[in-house]
Amino acid sequence: MRRTRALFTLVTAAALALAAGCGGSTSPSDSLPAAAASGTAAETAGDPQTGGSITVGVQPPCGLDKAQTSGCNFIANAVVDNLTEQVPATGEIVPWLATSWEISEDQQSYTFHLQDGVTFSNGEVLDATAVKTFFDDVIELGKQGKAFQSSAYLLGYQGSEVVDPLTITVSFDRPKAGLLQALSEKPLGIVAPETIRTKTPDERLAEGVIGSGPFVIEEVVPNQRVVLTKRADYEWSSPKNAHVGPAYLDRVTFQFLPENSVRTGSLTSGEIQVESAVPATDVDLLKGQGFEIAARASAGIPYYYAVNLRDPILSQEPVRQALQVALDRPEIVDTVFTEYQAPATGILSRTHPNYVDLSDELAYAPDRAAQLLDEAGWTEGADGIRQRDGRPLTITVQSSSSGDQPLHELVQQQLRRIGIDLQIQQLTQAQISENRAAGNWQLLYSNLTRPDGDVLVSYFDPDFSTYLTESYDPELEQLLSEQTSELDVAQRQELLAQIQQIVIERGYGIPVNESSQTLAFAPEVHGVDFEAPWWPTFVDTWIEQ
Repeated sequence: MRRTRALFTLVTAAALALAAGCGGSTSPSDSLPAAAASGTAAETAGDPQTGGSITVGVQPPCGLDKAQTSGCNFIANAVVDNLTEQVPATGEIVPWLATSWEISEDQQSYTFHLQDGVTFSNGEVLDATAVKTFFDDVIELGKQGKAFQSSAYLLGYQGSEVVDPLTITVSFDRPKAGLLQALSEKPLGIVAPETIRTKTPDERLAEGVIGSGPFVIEEVVPNQRVVLTKRADYEWSSPKNAHVGPAYLDRVTFQFLPENSVRTGSLTSGEIQVESAVPATDVDLLKGQGFEIAARASAGIPYYYAVNLRDPILSQEPVRQALQVALDRPEIVDTVFTEYQAPATGILSRTHPNYVDLSDELAYAPDRAAQLLDEAGWTEGADGIRQRDGRPLTITVQSSSSGDQPLHELVQQQLRRIGIDLQIQQLTQAQISENRAAGNWQLLYSNLTRPDGDVLVSYFDPDFSTYLTESYDPELEQLLSEQTSELDVAQRQELLAQIQQIVIERGYGIPVNESSQTLAFAPEVHGVDFEAPWWPTFVDTWIEQ
């Protein structure tokens, strides 16, 4: 079944207006200089060649069920498809596996019409029953505490009705402002019923899932690699892709290489053809050796320090407020990063459609930080570290990535200027997850990409957050709930602006830097491209042989 792009442009004007009105758009073209996107599909020369394979060096850890984890984005993008798509160049929400949809008058029910002929890689039909099974499973995983992000996307879910094999009505207990955009995100990429029937959640994370995507998981070697092979019968490619039909590459291997130096060395030696998360110190080196660099800025919550509000020190608002203005964010970016990153100027990145500029509140003000600590009773000790009631003002950040070490060390220096002793604790990701669940942490460095206002729900609503798991600010929690059902563009933006202001003013998150996904790849690799949030996709990638 070969389809043309005309199919994917069929959507009602009302649906497109709703997508835009829900904040489901962004302007990725403003996020990076043109040179940063060199090597993408639009700029390759010559006709694509079919066949061959590439190896991509990525960072662990990696859980292979995107509905349950924010990791393994590279792999999930290739295995599962979505009902809708967000076009990277415009932010527009367009049909994909759902060819069109209608919205009820109360805006609490969505009826989707599905493509005919779509199958999962095991031969099961992707029909209305399969979609219902998946949505119901996401809700069940959320109840088990295993799918915070994907279940947050379906907040208020009341159930799905199979109208006929290719028509499904999904109902909620409220209007869903961000639903169409949420359905384009890989946590809601449709998983085959067989996966849900036969695998436990832990098995899905370890072994992977069955999807309808252009690639299939062929091999998983824990902590070493995941090998994908292409589906020869794939004919329902995303409307954002450069071609319809199967991927050009026969195989893509994702090699887990945690050390930055090892990934770069593997690229220059030819052991891998694509390096992800290129460290700032290696960009100029790789350019000088003829490797291409491609980058895409994220649209979501920038890299920030998540704060444990139950910690005795960080439960004090003046301490959190001091942290906000004690960071010299421009110095951090100039020292640690490249031209592909920028200082954070709010709790959302500047490429996010609901972004509010809070740079004044985040401006470097060490004197103000010192005053806040003085007023809170933290006095400077003989060694320069503040103390109160005989306890030093020591705060620990737990980190699993050696690549983040230079950033934490610079922040450590900046905080020491105002008398805060920042300790950096290197742990495995498993240890960090265990500590987080037990509440044994103070700061964690994290980010989340999603170009819709509901991204704030995932981190700051205690019903869905992995960091703030108990009620801590009823006013903020009420605003978070209200914005999810507000379909009026201006009113929703006003609610989101209030949320962002509260998060920054009360120090519930300490933004540091905006980020980008930076790739380096060999000159013979062409057609590397990105999805709307910022994750690479390899369906259009080909290699000169």
